[in-house]
Amino acid sequence: MMSHNRQWFTFKNEAGKAPELFIYDDIDDWFGVSAQGVVDQIRNMDATDINVRINCRGGMVFEGIAIYNALRLHKANVHISIEGLAASIASVIAMAGDTVTIAENAMIMIHNPYGWAQGDADAMRKTADVMDKIADSIAVSYTARTVKTIEEIKALMDSETWYTATEALAAGLVDHVDTPIKAAARFDLSMFNNAPESYGCFEQAKEQTTPPKADVQTVEPQSQADPVAIADLCSQAGYPEKTAAFLKASFKEDEVKVRLANYDQIKNLCQTAQFPDKAADFIKDDCLIVDVQNALFELLTAEDEPINTALTPKQQGMKQTSVAIDTQAIYSRRNRA
Repeated sequence: MMSHNRQWFTFKNEAGKAPELFIYDDIDDWFGVSAQGVVDQIRNMDATDINVRINCRGGMVFEGIAIYNALRLHKANVHISIEGLAASIASVIAMAGDTVTIAENAMIMIHNPYGWAQGDADAMRKTADVMDKIADSIAVSYTARTVKTIEEIKALMDSETWYTATEALAAGLVDHVDTPIKAAARFDLSMFNNAPESYGCFEQAKEQTTPPKADVQTVEPQSQADPVAIADLCSQAGYPEKTAAFLKASFKEDEVKVRLANYDQIKNLCQTAQFPDKAADFIKDDCLIVDVQNALFELLTAEDEPINTALTPKQQGMKQTSVAIDTQAIYSRRNRA
């Protein structure tokens, strides 16, 4: 089982330098960057400037809003650098910067929040009302930096809008476009509707998680993998058993980091689907993320039985569905923005 206390972001506070906060994972109070984790790091920090470096596809709405407010209200000057992707609630966090810079090859995405609910029609309508209110609170964060109205921002959110660096600058979401940062975006973006083709690493991940094929006719000299560095990466990530396999496959450090990130995502998917015990087998077999998603879907639907609509729920031996809104489903099951 993954430790709740594991740190999923990096904070550097070196003498003579502005502290740096790296938000390089999903916003999540269990499996990713949490508001409490960020607040614990910056609460008592006596610094003139804080640099926040973002490469994140989003996550839980209220965790992200809390991070936004913590950065916005800090006495230091907060400098945001979008180094790969600032999507969903991560784009809201980016708006907390006194200055916001984006790499020339990075992107920003804004959209409406996602949510889950169960119950009858009234429960669904109540959930929809809650989602509308969340969307309003998110839109305010964008209007604070741009000159657009709430209505204009909400229209852009409705259509899931993706901004290149130059488009983000023109829209007023960022202050400056910086030089490109190589291969910064490494995420499965299949959850979004309008993700630009080949952006991120949903397709790249499938290629990178397949062991490279040897071609004796085109092999060129390459630097040797550092066994100590790879062992450290595996140990720190919680997969020391993978060290030998990575070394045998001659993986370099960047390749190892991609694999380890995929393993973490597999654990996240299995936990969300309530099959945490399946993660070890998927990781052992180096399954692709898309294969894991398909396997979990089959597990989730394996026990589904057809419903005879001619019978009442009582006649079918079914429990009556509660008409009350399930707040745990709304707020605890990874609200997405």
